[in-house]
Amino acid sequence: MSINDASFRKNNPEAVASLMEFLHPNFHIAYTLDDLREVLAARGVKVSADVLESLLGSLEYGGRIISKTADGVTHYQYRKIRGFMPTKKFK
Repeated sequence: MSINDASFRKNNPEAVASLMEFLHPNFHIAYTLDDLREVLAARGVKVSADVLESLLGSLEYGGRIISKTADGVTHYQYRKIRGFMPTKKFK
C-alpha cells in the first residue's frame, strides 16, 4: 500500500522529535508504550504500536532512554545526560 509524501514525512522524523520533546522535560517519569502513543496522538502524530516500539528500541540502543519492566509492563524513561567536568585544570 502506497502513502503520499505528507504521510511519509509525518510518520518517523516527527514521531522521534515529538517523543524526545515530550520525554526531555519529563525525565523523572517513566511511561508505558500506551501512554507514549496517547501523547503522540495528542500532538497529531499517528504511530502504530509496532513502529513506536521499534523507535523506542532504537533510542534505547543509542542511550537516549532506558527501559525497565515492572509487573510485566515495560516502562520507558528519558536518560538524563550528565555534563562532563574535568578533574584536572589544564595549563
